[in-house]
Amino acid sequence: MRIGSFFAVLACGGTTLLAACGVAEPPSPSDKSERVGAAPSPISGGYSDTSDTSVVSVIDISGALCSGSLLAPNFVLTARHCVSTTSEQIDCATATAGPAHAASQFYVTTKSVVTQNPSDYHPVQEVIVDPLMSKFLCGNDAALLILADNIDPSEAVPLIPRVDTELAKGEEYDAIGYGATNDAGNGAGSRRRRDSLFVQCAEEGCKQFSQFIKQTEWLGDTGICSGDSGGPAIDLQNRVVGVTSRGGAGCADPVYGAVHGWGQWIMDNAVYAAGIGGYDPPAWATGWPTDPEYNYPIGGACDDTCASGYCLADECTRLCSDAAPCPDDHDCIAIDDTNSACQLKPPTPKKKQPVDDSSCAYSPEKDPTNPVPWITFGAFALFVIARRRGRSK
Repeated sequence: MRIGSFFAVLACGGTTLLAACGVAEPPSPSDKSERVGAAPSPISGGYSDTSDTSVVSVIDISGALCSGSLLAPNFVLTARHCVSTTSEQIDCATATAGPAHAASQFYVTTKSVVTQNPSDYHPVQEVIVDPLMSKFLCGNDAALLILADNIDPSEAVPLIPRVDTELAKGEEYDAIGYGATNDAGNGAGSRRRRDSLFVQCAEEGCKQFSQFIKQTEWLGDTGICSGDSGGPAIDLQNRVVGVTSRGGAGCADPVYGAVHGWGQWIMDNAVYAAGIGGYDPPAWATGWPTDPEYNYPIGGACDDTCASGYCLADECTRLCSDAAPCPDDHDCIAIDDTNSACQLKPPTPKKKQPVDDSSCAYSPEKDPTNPVPWITFGAFALFVIARRRGRSK
């Protein structure tokens, strides 16, 4: 590993590395009919990826190409240096990020290859960088784009960012992006993917490399080149865990921004984007766990069709917690020492109905409207006693 000796090279280079980023004629902000120059391949050592449509290409009209992750219908996560001017060579002690460029400079496409069709592009209406982030680029290389329109699920289904848990050393991930296949910048413009990569260190675990890697970052494996900036690292549960920032020569030693490190900022702005787009915020943006184990549907048979693999009371179910409560008609039941799952509540016993005896011929209860004829009985008794006294005389 060369982490201790290199000056990091940005994986895209923002708006200053036109040749390396490989896009010659991006669409004009005022006239979307201008064509985008297509280029052949990308991620070094990976393979062509036509299925991950939620990983998008971010085009700057000045000629730069980056990558990004669609996290909601109108909400894209990318790198800060993709939306502002920075230097190509990054020394974390001095490298800074300039102000964000105007939103009208950027377009996004879900196509696997950068095309020349203007209808393939979604304009950006707002660029967000955290004003509380340091002006220094290292540790702060993240930006959010709000699109002018909502991308339909038929075009791309948004990814879930892992905002609630950090990565661990040795954890496996996959990398996706539109970058080049070598340091010369050749082949940028097609979406490629590389699997079975491993985290070298993450966040607090990277303290020994603090000169080069900040607390909100992590060190990856290999294979990231120019044009991959802003693209995601995906964990084995298909959640976004990293934003490609920079790396060493030979497309090695990639440094990623940690999605967990910016979790609350991403969540807050996802709610904001939902308000603009007119849809309900995604569950993860409101505190619901991102682990799929808490997101499976409840109901259905306990057979091979049960996606979660959890069954209680003959019903397919999911895990639950305080952050992922069960529906009102289910209880959260412990299933082992660490996990609980939703179980359908037993039927509520029917209450015993009071007997309506208004139509009965006889009632043991006293009826104040029909008193016992004790007066009549008493008068008859007095009559009998009087007759007996008369006979005794």
